[in-house]
Amino acid sequence: MKKLILFISLLCFSLPTLSICKYSKTSNPTVGISIKSKILSDKSLPAGSILGVGTVGGGVADMKTFYDCEAGDVYAVSASPGAIEAPGVKGIQGGTVYETGIKGIGYQISDAISGSNIRPIPAKMGSISAYRLTVNPVVQLTAWLIKTNDDIDTNVTSSRTISVMYLAGTPTQVQSRSSTARLLGANLTLGAFTFRETSCEVTPRNGSTIKLPNIEASQLNAVTPGNATGKQKDIILDINCPTSSVGSKYTYWFNPITPNSSSTNGVLMNSVPVASGGAQDVGLIIKKDGTAIKFYDYDAYSIAKVAKTQEVKLTADYYRLSSTISTGTVQGIFEIILQEK
Repeated sequence: MKKLILFISLLCFSLPTLSICKYSKTSNPTVGISIKSKILSDKSLPAGSILGVGTVGGGVADMKTFYDCEAGDVYAVSASPGAIEAPGVKGIQGGTVYETGIKGIGYQISDAISGSNIRPIPAKMGSISAYRLTVNPVVQLTAWLIKTNDDIDTNVTSSRTISVMYLAGTPTQVQSRSSTARLLGANLTLGAFTFRETSCEVTPRNGSTIKLPNIEASQLNAVTPGNATGKQKDIILDINCPTSSVGSKYTYWFNPITPNSSSTNGVLMNSVPVASGGAQDVGLIIKKDGTAIKFYDYDAYSIAKVAKTQEVKLTADYYRLSSTISTGTVQGIFEIILQEK
């Protein structure tokens, strides 16, 4: 009888290794992201600053997906060379930053099964349970270069490659990177970079805090979401460039520091909880030339030949997320990232 009990115990213990996810297809594409930006190497640049960005679409939409995973299955994101966290540095959305192997430059890459183009979610290296995991495959991957605590090594002349893989299956399948578990691969090619000690700077003309006039809930309810409420306020951003940059092409994009809507362009969600006095279902919408800006769009905004001084004009306004709003404080934070091409 003891042998029978021992046999049953071993059988039960072995069950998790037999579990396996189901997949949408057998093939798994590999895509490439290349970042060859001009990198600002100013030593006063704080850790966590964004140095560059790259995206890829195309084959991402062809990634393998998974479903009906068992309790022992995992979803994982892994990198080669192995992912080493940059100590004390937070990047996009406060996420973990990983070392690139270039002193002073770290990286993040977006997740493959969560987020959207207007709110990509930075991936966390490692594994989590795939059991009942919600899977929303993306159609675009983004990689960001982030300043770490070290001074940037400007003597690096060659490019670096980092291979990232998204996997789902049993721990054994994932650890061995078996073809069954592979969902999508991404090869990041970083550099060769051109380093610049100076670059154009962006400064809010009237300070970094913009205060909108108060609005009554009844007034906001009467306005179709996205239309002007009459309480909007201009935001003037002054761009000042060194002589060495005049005439160069610059792109700029908008990075939401506090959460933005994953489905509606230009909308910052209220960062003040209702329990702390925040307004319910009221956010802020940022517009340029009367149209909602696109957060995380790295190609939509550019200056063909930058001048010594110029400006970017935006407006901020209230945005109603539903018809069940309540009064309270509304706050949101975003920044503009300027990058020389």
